[in-house]
Amino acid sequence: MRNSHILDIAHTLINASIHKDDVVIDMTMGNGYDTLFLANLSNHVYSFDIQQQALINTKSLLKKHGITHVHLVHDSHEHVLSYVDQFKYVVYNLGYLPHGDKTITTRKESTIESLKIVMKHLEINGIIWMIIYPGHPLGYEESIAIEKYLETITPENYKVVKTYLPYQNNFPPYLITIQNKSNLKITPLKRYLTQISKFV
Repeated sequence: MRNSHILDIAHTLINASIHKDDVVIDMTMGNGYDTLFLANLSNHVYSFDIQQQALINTKSLLKKHGITHVHLVHDSHEHVLSYVDQFKYVVYNLGYLPHGDKTITTRKESTIESLKIVMKHLEINGIIWMIIYPGHPLGYEESIAIEKYLETITPENYKVVKTYLPYQNNFPPYLITIQNKSNLKITPLKRYLTQISKFV
């Protein structure tokens, strides 16, 4: 993940939720730092990217840390069900590959399509975290598309929480947390507020 206070918040929430028996999907592999972070928390990680360089960088990083319980997928995340159909947690860190080609970035079409898929197949109490970057043109379009889609979902089925930094310039990144509400054993908002209070 890139250096950002919003990412520190995301890390705290993710760390508080994922357990060693969980299957997690990293929908945006990048240079592998998210994948490594998730692998240290979970039973298995499926990590997706369309850029071969991302797989090369991530494979090297995981090897350096002795991580083997990760499946690296050279494919678009909208094809996620071709590789895994049971999962409890999903992470998106949208945008472009850090230090890579900035013209190759996540696009609203594939992001929305993949989001629809993982929301539909998310396990009970499962959570999706999306770190969104509206500070570049395609990222701004993507953020608008995500927000519009989330306005259409049934609130009885999903709890959505938006975390953002309102007093910053240049459209800073923000976090959207989506939880499957079916048969919730705890109040997700209560746990969220407990974790987020660490940053206040």
